[in-house]
Order: sequence, then C-alpha cells, then structure tokens
Amino acid sequence: MNNTDPIPDFSLPTLDTLPTISSVVGIGASAGGLKAIEDLFSKLPVNTGMTFIVVQHLSPDFKSLMDEILARFTTMRIVNTENGTTLDPNTIYLIPPNKNLAVEDGHFVTTDMDRDQIQRPVDLLFQSIAKCFGSNAFAVILSGTGSDGAIGIRDVYENGGITYAQIPETAQFDGMPKNAITTECVTHILSPADIALSLSEHANHPENRTTVDPLTTEELSGIRLVFSLLSERHSIDFSGYKESTVARRLDRRIHSRNCKGIQQYAELLRTDKAEIDALYHDLLIGVTKFFRDTEAFFSLQARINRLVSQLAPDEEFRIWVAGCASGEEAYTMAMIGVEAFARRGLPPNLKVLATDAHQGALDRASRGLFSAESLEFVSRQRQSQFFTQVSKTQYRITPETRRHIVFAKHNLIEDPPFTKIHVVTCRNMLIYFKPPAQNAAIASLHFSLEKDGLMMLGSSETPAKLQDEFETVDNTWRIYRKLRSLPLAIKSYEQLRAVEQAPRRLVNILNRDQPEQLSFTGLLEAYDLLLGEFVDCGLLLDEQRNVLHVFGDASRYLQNTSGRFSGNLLRMLEGEARTTLGAALVRSARDVQSKIVIRNVPFEIAGEIVDTDVTVRVLHSTVAAAFVWFIEFGSPITSSDTVETEVRVSRPGDQYDALEAELTFAKESLSASIEELETSNEELQSTNEELIASNEELQSTNQELHSVNEELYSVNAENHRKITELQEVTEDIENLLSSTDIGTLFVDENLFIRRFTPAATRYFNLVDHDIGRSLSSFTHTMDLPDLNDRIHSVLNTGKNFVREVSTDQGDRVMLRVVPYMSGAERKGAIVNILDIRTLRDDADSDGQC
Repeated sequence: MNNTDPIPDFSLPTLDTLPTISSVVGIGASAGGLKAIEDLFSKLPVNTGMTFIVVQHLSPDFKSLMDEILARFTTMRIVNTENGTTLDPNTIYLIPPNKNLAVEDGHFVTTDMDRDQIQRPVDLLFQSIAKCFGSNAFAVILSGTGSDGAIGIRDVYENGGITYAQIPETAQFDGMPKNAITTECVTHILSPADIALSLSEHANHPENRTTVDPLTTEELSGIRLVFSLLSERHSIDFSGYKESTVARRLDRRIHSRNCKGIQQYAELLRTDKAEIDALYHDLLIGVTKFFRDTEAFFSLQARINRLVSQLAPDEEFRIWVAGCASGEEAYTMAMIGVEAFARRGLPPNLKVLATDAHQGALDRASRGLFSAESLEFVSRQRQSQFFTQVSKTQYRITPETRRHIVFAKHNLIEDPPFTKIHVVTCRNMLIYFKPPAQNAAIASLHFSLEKDGLMMLGSSETPAKLQDEFETVDNTWRIYRKLRSLPLAIKSYEQLRAVEQAPRRLVNILNRDQPEQLSFTGLLEAYDLLLGEFVDCGLLLDEQRNVLHVFGDASRYLQNTSGRFSGNLLRMLEGEARTTLGAALVRSARDVQSKIVIRNVPFEIAGEIVDTDVTVRVLHSTVAAAFVWFIEFGSPITSSDTVETEVRVSRPGDQYDALEAELTFAKESLSASIEELETSNEELQSTNEELIASNEELQSTNQELHSVNEELYSVNAENHRKITELQEVTEDIENLLSSTDIGTLFVDENLFIRRFTPAATRYFNLVDHDIGRSLSSFTHTMDLPDLNDRIHSVLNTGKNFVREVSTDQGDRVMLRVVPYMSGAERKGAIVNILDIRTLRDDADSDGQC
C-alpha cells in the first residue's frame, strides 16, 4: 500500500453527513461476473434511491469499459470512482483499476493495492459499508472464483444488513457465491434478475425489510412434512424451529439435489435416507471457533472469576454449554474455568456439561481434535497450556482439560434441564426457534441456574418474556444474572405445541395414509376429479393462447408438429380448424359476456375428417385483470345467465345467412392472421437485436477476459513470491554445505545419494554426477566395513549411530549417522564425518591464543 494514500477510517458518520443516502448496495464479482451484473441492472428500476458500488477484479494495467457496457442496460448515472468522490443516490460507482475502495463519511477513499499480498477488494468494501451504514447496507456476491467477499458479507449480516448470493448453478464461476453461502450469513440466494426485484422491493417498502422472504402456504406445509420425516428418522422434533430460518438451509439442499421445489424434495426424502441424514447434519451443525467474539468471553471471564472466588470449600463449579456443536465453545469455557481456579491457587474443581441434539457433532467434539484455523483467537500461552500439536495443521486438547468436560445428547426444548449450574451459555441457537420454543428454552436455562448464576446468549438474543427474572450485567454481549430461584409458571413446549397444531389435526385425519402430506397438492387433485365430472372434453388456455390444462380426450383434436415444441393452441391445429378457432378466440375476447358456439368444425383425427361442435368462452378473474379461455368440444352445457352466439361453419349449398356468417369469420380469421404476422415480425426484430447484442457481447467478453486475467495475476504473484522464498532458502543451504569442513552425506531410505558436501569427497570417491546413485556402489576410506548396515539400522530403529573410526591415511574421524526426518516419518539418513585431528588442532590454537 502506498504510504501517501489516506488510510480509511471506518468510523460511524453523523446523521447530517448523509442527508440523501437511504441505502448502499455493494456488489462484488470476478470472473463471469459481467453477465450477472448486466442481468441485475437490466431488471433494476433507475429511481430506487439506492447507491450502488460495483467491485470487480480487474488487471492492474487494464482500462475498464464497464461504464460503457453498463450504459446499454441502465440509464442510471455511472461514475468511475476517484478518491474523495461523494456518494449520491440512483448512481452506480465503479472501482478504478489497481485500487482498493472503501467508504468513509459519505465519500470514497481509494488506496493502492499491494500486489505482493492476496487482494480482497470486495471484503474491504463490504466491511466499510457495514460499519458506515449498518442495517441500510446491502451486500451482493455474484459470479467469480476464490473467497473474496466471504469475510465482508459476514460483517454486513452481523450489522443488520441484508445479504445476497447468486445461485451457484446460474453463475459461470461458482467459487465466490459458494464461499459466501457457506458462511451461513447469506439471507437470499437468488438469480441476478431476482436479486434486482428483491432490491427494488426493499427500496419501495423499507418498513417491511426482513432478512428472509415470506414463505407461501405450500412452502410452510412442505417444511412441516420435512420436519415429520426428520422426526421419524432421528427422533428430534424440528417443529419448534422457525420455518423461515430453516428454509434457507433447505433451499441449499433443494438446489444441490436439482429438485424443482419443496414438494419434489419431500418425495426424495421419503426414499433417500442418506439425504435425510445430510439435511439433519446441515440443520444442526454450526461452524464456530475458540474464543469467537473475544471481548464477550473476556467480559464473561471477569464475572466467572468472582463466582469461583465465592465457592464454598470442595464445591464443584458447574458450567452448561447448550448447543455445543463441534465443541469449541465447551472447551473455551473449560479453559476459562481452569484459569479462574488457577488465579486462586487451587486445583480446578470444575465440570462442563456440553450438550447438543446431534450425536455426530458430539462424537466429533469428544475427540478433541481441531484445525489450526479454529485456534485463530487462542493466545500462544493457552495453546501451549491446553493443546498438543499433532501435526502442522491439527491440535488436540490435553487430557487434563478433556477430563473436565462431559458430552451428552440433549434436546433443550424437550428434555429436562440440568440443575445446580453456575454458568450457562446458549449462543446463537434461540434465533432458530419460534417464540414458544424460545420461551421453553429460556425457562429450562433459568431452572438450571443457581441464584446469581450467569446466562450468556447470542448477540441478537434476549430472555424475552422472562426478562424480569434476570438482571442484565452486559447488554452488549447478552450476559444476564438470575435474580431469584422461584419456580416459573411457564407452559411446557409440548403444551404450547399442542395448541398450535390443533387446526392441522383435521388435515391428518382426512389424510391418514400419508400424514402431513401437502394439503395444497391434495386440493388440486380433488379439483381435477371434480372438473372431470362436469367437463368431458375441453381445453383451458391462458391469455397468450398457451394450453394450461387438457380435459378428457381433447388431446386427440391436437396435432403434433416437428421442430421446437410450443404450447400455443393455434400451432397445434391445422387447416380450417386453426383459422376458425383463431377467429373465435378473437371474437370471444371482444365479447366476454357471450359464449361462442361453432357448429361442425372439421378436425383431422386418425386420418379422417370429423365434424365437431366447439364452444369458446372467456373466464375472467374476480380479483385481477387476467383471464383464461375455455374451449369445449361437443355439445355445450349452457347456463341460464349466459348469452349464446351460435355460428355454423359454411359448406357448399348452405343458405345465405351461413355465407354471411362465414364472411364474418373470414374477417376475424384475417385479423388472427395479421396478429400472427405481427408476432413473426416481432420475432425477426428480436433476432436482429440479438445479432446487434452479439457484437456488444464481444466487448463484454474482452472485459471478462481481463477479469480472469486478474485472477491469474493474483495467483501468479503469490506463486512468484513463494518461488523467490524457496530460491533464497536453497541458496542458504548451498552456501552452508559448501562452507562447512564437515563431511556430510544425505541418502534416502534406499541409500541413494541425495546430496553431499565437498568435505565428504575426502572419504568417498564422489563427483557431482554421482547424485542419485546407490551408496553401496562406492568404497570409502574409513575402517568400518559394515557402514551400509549401520545406516540401515538407523533407518529401521530411528536411533543415532556415533563411533570414532580411523581412515586409510591413519587419521581419526568421528562418524555420526542420524535419521533424516520429514514430519513424523523417516525419509533417509544423514552421515556426518568430523576430522578429530583438525578439531584438536583448532582447540590447541585457541588455547595458545
């Protein structure tokens, strides 16, 4: 970073510094992101009042054409951002090449990128808008590789903002969307076009801004069915969980299995037990770290120290970690407890009860084996005291710490609570529960605590209805103290759930064979049966004349055509039937109160011409402007309040009035043909526009290639840095080996020579091109005929071999053979030969001096 550039200060601005900015939308993208950005802005209104900031990875020496390309898809003002540029609404700001971009006090701050470091410009932008705009910040992750944006999107989410990720299947490169989704901080997973619609909805109705989209009745019913299947297999009742929260994780599973909706996914769960297990794992397993939110545990630790100091002699200090997941928080509490006893100079009389509803999580937690990444917030002192390093990337909890913890399967809202607890933690679990389940959980935690015991919740959780039973000791980190030990008259969760589910029991009674089956689907099937009783043969069309439903055997009147399939009725009819029905549809649309009855319409069925009466009628919605056409084949049933207009298709010899009717229909058929020609003309115009767009896409492709080049540039810079470091290490080793007067020989496990120092050639007849040859092929000048056997023994046992031997020249040397270690494995041996006479001469010289 250039020292002359200003350093961003992400302090909160005052209200009068941002008089016109209502919401800020940060958009991060990389390879493949240009098409997604185009789709987003093409569907976004120009007057949302929002400010849009686009950060796309670019090559450092590339002049971006993003402003020209986006101008084809939106009329919003587009600005190439500079340092100090002020934020305005209804404006798109683009990141300049080779710069990082952040927001401070209503204007932009740009800083030079340090090309020796991995670049994360999207994270930097998201973090700045999260701190400056809080709940008015929006973060959008589109197509791209890598994980840039995953850290920043968590900041936006935790500050109350709304976050989006592109559906990975719709992205050309799914790395950035997938990494964002795995943070569990993405509130909407949508296509770029749907993201635009959602942003527009938030702009128009900010008072309805929520973290999740409302669920339909069918989605709610489907989630309840999934809950039933999970309960049947894993004996855990998920009905207390918020459907809207669970829907986000369900949506990810639905997309991963390529299901079209909740109904199809529910049917998959009926037969795929492995998928039920995978869903169960996704719903219950949380990702955490040791001492996550360090300040929260620092605040709790000070209060635990006071509680420990107040314990009676020999009294056990009891901690309950509810929802321990993979165990990091439980071990964190154990460390704090051990340190609290150490401050008093006492051995730890401590028990940590770590519970979770997921047995797999408990099994993993009880093993006490963790990655180095999860120890990010653990100090070096605690690492050395509470962990043993087993490899470069893994650490294990020490047995002394592990013995203080008991892991047990426990359902917080159904199983009875523990007792005589001094501290209970239940962080970021209540947010998944409905209010009745939350109240039941808080009541269990309250019951378990001793008077003056401490309860720690997640940053967005509160005791709700039981607030009066606790004193708030740290509002920021949600730490509460129990005030009294009086029993609470709180209904159990089972009682509350029984009241809630009472209306659904009738559905189950009517559907005994398949409890919790989707009532919406069953209702549609009932409608189909009812319509089948009253409609023998007919078609239902939408406003564009596409077939929505086929009743009876009406399909025999339709013709299959070659080429691309179309649901348009007129493309499935031939000859006079097509012209006649087309005209009838036009006429019925004009006269919506009449039923058009056409006699003797000729249809080709099985190679024969069959004359059939056809009835056409428009059905209007009572709550919307939409309508559908209903076409019935055969004699119609006429209701008393419907005006019937009868038309007979003319034949040679018919009367004059039939000819007149035919002329009328000919005019209407002509109108229908004109409409079809207009449609064809529009398709030709659309084709011409596509050809024009192809030229524009070539320019867009150039922009994409530069974005991909930026990805490769970053990887190449990192690899170049590593290569430089390796070259320096290699040169250091070469100089060390060439400067030492000790004969050193490196061999692998098969005694093939890997490297040797110049001094080693005094004892072995070696030259440079002998590297890679077997040591047994060479003689040596030392009085040790079984040297090779000695080296093999070191390789097998791992024990060093040291002996003073003489050479053919009468010199005395010290021979030392040690194993060559790679990690925990022996990969060869090192032979050191030290001339004792030279060593003694050097010692004598030092003595004389």
